[in-house]
Amino acid sequence: MITTSELRVRTVIELVVNGAYYTRMYSQFIGLLDIAIKAICKNYTYSELYEIAALCNILRCNIRSIYPRIDFREDMEILNNSFRPTSPIIANCSITIFWSHALNEIDVRAQNNMTWSPNHFVPLMSPPAYDDSDNINHQSVSKVVTPEKQTFKNNAPIQIRIPEFQGSPSRRRRSEHNNETGFAQSTATDAIRQAQNGIHKQRQRAVEQQINPNQENLVNETAEHRRIRLEKQKQRDQSNRSNETNEKRKIRLENQNQRTKSNRLNETSEEREIRLEKQRRLDKSNETPEERQIRLKKVKELAQSSRMNETEEQRQIRLEKQRKRSQANRAKKIAEKSTSNTLNTQQQNLSAKLNETEPISLCDTHDTHHFTSNEDINKKHKSSISSLWPEFISRNLKEDCLQKFIQKMSMAALSEATCAVCNVRTQTQK
Repeated sequence: MITTSELRVRTVIELVVNGAYYTRMYSQFIGLLDIAIKAICKNYTYSELYEIAALCNILRCNIRSIYPRIDFREDMEILNNSFRPTSPIIANCSITIFWSHALNEIDVRAQNNMTWSPNHFVPLMSPPAYDDSDNINHQSVSKVVTPEKQTFKNNAPIQIRIPEFQGSPSRRRRSEHNNETGFAQSTATDAIRQAQNGIHKQRQRAVEQQINPNQENLVNETAEHRRIRLEKQKQRDQSNRSNETNEKRKIRLENQNQRTKSNRLNETSEEREIRLEKQRRLDKSNETPEERQIRLKKVKELAQSSRMNETEEQRQIRLEKQRKRSQANRAKKIAEKSTSNTLNTQQQNLSAKLNETEPISLCDTHDTHHFTSNEDINKKHKSSISSLWPEFISRNLKEDCLQKFIQKMSMAALSEATCAVCNVRTQTQK
């Protein structure tokens, strides 16, 4: 018994090993093989055409794919085909599959821009063969031969058939028979209805179970898987739109406009403002300099025309709004300026503190450095005060400080001795 996980792993291995063959045969119909392999590696995902072609070699069988004639196009002819294993492998059986969708056609069209597309396939089984010999024997036995009677007419023997009729039941028996038949028919109807309801409930439960893992996968999917899924969805949409007729395109655009209108009618004022703001940002980010100049010119013309035709009340409202915007902008500029002044003051104080400590260290290392003259120190002091950022410490100063630290912390400097008289530890005097 082969599990689904084993089939998935063996399919990935088959596609990786013979990737050149599958790319040459099916990439023009499906897409890139690498993206398909990444999608196959994720568990609980539906299979596509690459998996069918690879399973022929894995299972050593012929697979006949049947695609329903729903929104069928010429490029889908590859889906309505028979797949066989490659030449070294001999098929020992045949499998027939049928492309389908977990939802009904109306729900699929509502979710997929009024186009139907499958998301998985199911096996097709042959109908059971019934033996009709029992029925034939039963019919032959049920045939009753009409009895004959021998009589004489004009002294000649003649065979006359005597018809026999079954005794008809009485009216009471007939009414009882009708009541029993009606009760049996109603019972059978109720049983059929209950069976249909049970099948419908099972189907709904299966659909819910199918939808819930998909929702969990969408929640738990990584950024890479999401990018692959969106890329495949984009490729499918592009192929559907490139192969659609003018009539289908017109229907799709009309449905899209209707959905957009219904969404806009049901949206709140906040959602409308957010949508318009996003649209304005998108338009501004995608416009060229020429389009920007044209837009600003149109805005200016509209403002001028509206000002010419506005009433006194509208003018007062506009001036009040403009005054509020100006106050808000001035307050914002003042806050930004105060923040920048505070940062500049802090940086200047920090640079001044560094410049106060720097001449002392330079005086201590006057013998070891040949570039610390009074004029250079004054110039450096002035430049560091005027600059916003403190200058870096020179390499010579760092080396001198490190040398002093090593001299003071060496073992010779830290060596101790114990006095023989008072038994006290003191540093060794050199």
